Amino acid sequence: MSLKWRLTGLFLGMTGLSLLLFWVGESARLVTGEQQSIGVITLALLLPAGVVYFFTSQLTRRMEKLHFATQRIARGDFGHIDLSDSTDELGQFTVELNSLSRHVEKIVQNGTQEAQKMEAILAGMQEGVVAVDHVGRVVLVNTAAEKIFEREGTVRDLEYLLELTCDLELEQLTRKVLSGQPSATKELQIAQKTVQSKINPILTEQGQSRGAVIVFHDVTELRRLEQMRTEFVANVSHELRTPLTSIKGFVETLLDGAADDPSLRNRFLNIIQAETLRLQRLIEDLLTLARFEGQENRMQVSSSKVSYVQKAYNKIKPVILSIAQAKGIQVEVELPENLPPLIIGEDLLSQLLLNLLENAVKYTASGRVWLHAQVGPKYLRLEFGDTGCGIPEDILPRVFERFYRVDKARSREQGGTGLGLSIVKHMVEGLGGSISVNSKVGVGTVFTCILPRAKS
Repeated sequence: MSLKWRLTGLFLGMTGLSLLLFWVGESARLVTGEQQSIGVITLALLLPAGVVYFFTSQLTRRMEKLHFATQRIARGDFGHIDLSDSTDELGQFTVELNSLSRHVEKIVQNGTQEAQKMEAILAGMQEGVVAVDHVGRVVLVNTAAEKIFEREGTVRDLEYLLELTCDLELEQLTRKVLSGQPSATKELQIAQKTVQSKINPILTEQGQSRGAVIVFHDVTELRRLEQMRTEFVANVSHELRTPLTSIKGFVETLLDGAADDPSLRNRFLNIIQAETLRLQRLIEDLLTLARFEGQENRMQVSSSKVSYVQKAYNKIKPVILSIAQAKGIQVEVELPENLPPLIIGEDLLSQLLLNLLENAVKYTASGRVWLHAQVGPKYLRLEFGDTGCGIPEDILPRVFERFYRVDKARSREQGGTGLGLSIVKHMVEGLGGSISVNSKVGVGTVFTCILPRAKS
């Protein structure tokens, strides 16, 4: 029954009841001749009032339940609302409120899932993301952005973008985007990092700006690789041009008539042959380096082939001893007979030993060169040392770069290409090992290779 009809019926019923009680009292007074009883008057007033009070109390409790239910929904508690009477307007309102509660719960769940998904995406991104509102206040900073700007754990204390980036030009570009410019890009220098940023506006349905998203991409490694590529091309061009120029000059001299002089002809041809061999070594080293730098071929280095240090050293021993004896250098090689095998082909291991021992002999004027081995549980430690001129501490990090030479004049004079140590580094790291160098000027240099052992 409708609530209004209930109230109307209650009003009519209680009014009728009061009138009836008054009529009964009045009739009794006329019959007996006495004054109207106070009890009858009190009953005529209190009985209808009590019935009305009882009904309104029930109604109030139902209203309070609805009030508490709406408060629970506002707090995020979407439990079912149960009212005993479901036929009047309050019952229908309860049904609708339960339906609304389920709908809001579903919306909140979907929103929470989307927020968690977005949070996971932002946390997993390598690019830094910063969002600002329409006045430039920071509203979101992901983990990558905190790392880029080295502000881990402190971004909650920030209010504006300038406090995070400390870059006034980026702040001005952001203001322009917020005022209507479509987008903007800028490259920043943050400490030792090069960071590329792109600013895009967040627009409302009416096309008005309500904020902006700035994406930061750390391009330090990309710029370093571009620089390395530029230097590599320049170095290769220089290394190829030097012997080619020499060959071209001597060939032209021979064609101009020097070939008629046997002594000049033989000397020039010997120089041409030496320069040709130098070109050949350079190209072979470049091809070897390219093979090791390729990811697929790097995996091929760690193949099922195994080799022993003793056998690999015996293959290069004549070459090393001949160079050392010519310079009067003592070569000490301590390789125990029970050394375990390594997961590398014998030819590659021989090339590794040759590059490091040959370097040691070349840059040692007098004294000794040594190769020691030490066995570990999973790795074999090889130590290549010399008592040569040593390497300055400030250039130690660069000795494994391609074409880098500590002593350029001596290296070219002795036929070096500047790629040996770079090849060794890529070879060792491709196996899953490591190589390090320790040197002191005037005392000597020690290279330490950690190579993985083959499984028994």
